[in-house]
Amino acid sequence: MTSRRTVARTFIEALGRRGIDVVFANAGTDHAPIVEALAAMRGEGAPMPDFHVVPHENTAMAMAQGYYLVSGKPAAVLVHVTVGTANTLCSLMNARRSNVPVLLFAGRNPLSQEGHAGSRSVPIHWGQDAFDQNAMLREYAKFEHELRAYQDVDAIVGRALQIAMSEPRGPVYLTLPRELLADPESAVASAAAPATVTPAAPDERAIAELAGLLAGAEAPAIVTSTLGADPAARTELETVADRLAIPVVQSWPFAINVRSDHPMNLRTSGTDWLGKADVIVVVDAAVPWVPRRFRPRTDATVVQMAADPSYSMYPYRDFPGQRLIAGSTRAGLAMLARHVADLDLHEARVEARRAEVARLVEQEDRRRRARIEKARTAVPIDAAWTAHCVNAVKSERAVVVNELGVPFDYLDLPDASVYVGETTAGGLGTGLGQALGAKLADPGRDVYCCVGDGSFMFGNPTPALLAARTLKLPITIIVANNGMWYAVEQSTADIFPDGAAAAAGDMPLTRFGESPDYAAIARACGAHGERVEDPAGLEEALRRARERNGAGQAALLEVLTAPGTR
Repeated sequence: MTSRRTVARTFIEALGRRGIDVVFANAGTDHAPIVEALAAMRGEGAPMPDFHVVPHENTAMAMAQGYYLVSGKPAAVLVHVTVGTANTLCSLMNARRSNVPVLLFAGRNPLSQEGHAGSRSVPIHWGQDAFDQNAMLREYAKFEHELRAYQDVDAIVGRALQIAMSEPRGPVYLTLPRELLADPESAVASAAAPATVTPAAPDERAIAELAGLLAGAEAPAIVTSTLGADPAARTELETVADRLAIPVVQSWPFAINVRSDHPMNLRTSGTDWLGKADVIVVVDAAVPWVPRRFRPRTDATVVQMAADPSYSMYPYRDFPGQRLIAGSTRAGLAMLARHVADLDLHEARVEARRAEVARLVEQEDRRRRARIEKARTAVPIDAAWTAHCVNAVKSERAVVVNELGVPFDYLDLPDASVYVGETTAGGLGTGLGQALGAKLADPGRDVYCCVGDGSFMFGNPTPALLAARTLKLPITIIVANNGMWYAVEQSTADIFPDGAAAAAGDMPLTRFGESPDYAAIARACGAHGERVEDPAGLEEALRRARERNGAGQAALLEVLTAPGTR
């Protein structure tokens, strides 16, 4: 049976032509023309992206992020009009704050009541209508547009992806009215080849000046958060840090900004060094420190480097910066490495600083080893012990997605691995989907998803576990079950250390009261599920989970965890 060509088919072909290989889809009544076009293309054997059904929109958005962070290629997400868009918002906020490009496209409720094949046909087409559907996410999308009649579909898709992939990268949003999708293929067709945006390089003079500042500094420091999402940028940063013996502090790390064994890596514990730093370079860190807890020296020179060093998408942000250097941080760090190589350095001062940083690194290593040793028999299980056991089992190329599951400083993260942390947006429930998307992007990597019990519940576990089964994405999920919102308790105690809530011991609004059987939930969805209470058995449980992954089955370990051990 033949099917006429429609705008929906033109759109699907445009996705493939513009480099989209994967679409995570949660369809609705508005997508009937897309369903028809997909069926026709499948019957013809026509090339098209892989459309994967994902039973929840927030999970689909998270999968697109994980896919990009491993593959470096953007994915698309298809959702249903206003309600589907609403379900993506937490994950979309995370993507925006972490500069992850995603092409999100939603149906647009039929505009007409009758007179067109795509006109309204069920009562929800009145209830789901909106005056301005795109307004729901306008603050968090880099670009949003509703496709109109007579517009070049290929050009619109290309423009959206160009904006998504330009620095600073981020999600974009398209809406597609049902009547338009069902119309005959538009006569307007783009002949232009797909184009990519070349990142702007920072000003050469500014980078040369920065090189001189760092060369003359007594106690320079680098602070970063999201830089390592680009592994090539991480390599450039490590080159500069090693040559000048500059310690790197990772503030709220979203990625592996410096490999764990790099001698200049102070992880997240470098506040003491920052306190004496005379030159601080903030690279891709929207929040380099929390002013109520730390401030740099008043005479310190602070240089901020980012594609948008003013972070114009943040309503209020006030960190010192005598110099703001805009442009690609990968290009800027490569330029900085070249300038540093040409400088005559005070080698004795550099080597003395290298030795001092080495002492700090060893001091922190001893502290971590002491905590791990103490945690070896601690019940409930210390989250640092969980991280230690993950290190013992995972491969060098492992992906670790961490959403309030284990402490970053206790993970061993070599250069070949991938780390995905929390974003400053704080939209919980992204970790499960990110892990699934990462596994889809590179099935050869083992993937560990470390989440708190609250993050697990926010992550739509039934849809996520179903996607793991149907799409054959065997990952290991570690649920750190402490039965509470620890972040809420911590925040309350921080603001009111001598208050009634801190004295109560059982703070209001922080305890779940009861926990579901997380392992049973996993088993009900076809995954391997275990509950772990004894720290002595955790490593072996992880090895069993890895064996199940090797056999093609996802695994979940519910780990009874002590509160407040991150």
